[in-house]
Amino acid sequence: MTGQSAGEAGENPLVPNAKLRQMYAKMLEARLLDEAVAKRSAARGSKRVATIRGQEAVRVATTIELSESDLISDTEPTAGMGLILGDDRAALLRRFTRAKNKREDALPNGVRVRTLERISDEEERLQLAVGAALGLKAQGRQGSVVVFARKGEMSPAAWRRAFTLAAKLDLPIIFVALPRAGAAKKGSELSELCKVARASGVPGIPVDVCDAVALYRVTQESLGRTRGGDGAILIEAVSWRKDGVRSSIDDPLTHLQQFLLDRKICNAQWFAQAHKRSRIKRSTLKSR
Repeated sequence: MTGQSAGEAGENPLVPNAKLRQMYAKMLEARLLDEAVAKRSAARGSKRVATIRGQEAVRVATTIELSESDLISDTEPTAGMGLILGDDRAALLRRFTRAKNKREDALPNGVRVRTLERISDEEERLQLAVGAALGLKAQGRQGSVVVFARKGEMSPAAWRRAFTLAAKLDLPIIFVALPRAGAAKKGSELSELCKVARASGVPGIPVDVCDAVALYRVTQESLGRTRGGDGAILIEAVSWRKDGVRSSIDDPLTHLQQFLLDRKICNAQWFAQAHKRSRIKRSTLKSR
């Protein structure tokens, strides 16, 4: 079977097979676009560009159900995230490989979900996201704010201040804590921010950064909470390590592909077709 029929027997109604295939395709497209941007930038002698490589599962799972009523606060503009939010692939490739003085720091307004203005100071950016959530609540809107932030770039005290205010005001905000850059030390990734969040009155849920299915389910529960007026929540993306050792599947795409194969949702032919559809043509890479 190719896994392309609707209403397949035995599928999980909370995570339909069609949604799983959609997530894999979007993760793959984002990965290939980021790679194309890096390759083209290197060929032009440009400095290294930002990427979401390794974060595709958490990025797609936490935003795929967002709408125009929702807002996003991101760590930095990236081509991969622009694609996930609905921007044109060719346009993104051009935009993120221009000379520095010609590049646009923000994603265009035509994407599916609006992105808040980028602020270099991470604590100030978090405070702006909290303020945006307060604005949504004050206006009686159903939207939520999803704010991405890397662990290690702010002190626990800074996180605590944001959590405490969000909890006190029951704000519609989902904090998404991304793993630290580089290799994780033994035990360093075990829910370090969940404890801070819970002590501040915000539920904290640790989820494997490679597990798109778990991340999607947790996000649906989180959106139900924020849209229902029950306040903020933290999703802590964790690079799980057993005794400090990486698992055999620590790549988001490989992890989801294995899940889909094991459950016979997709087969090798489907994945081959997905890669063919997502491949960036050489003519696009060479275009100005």
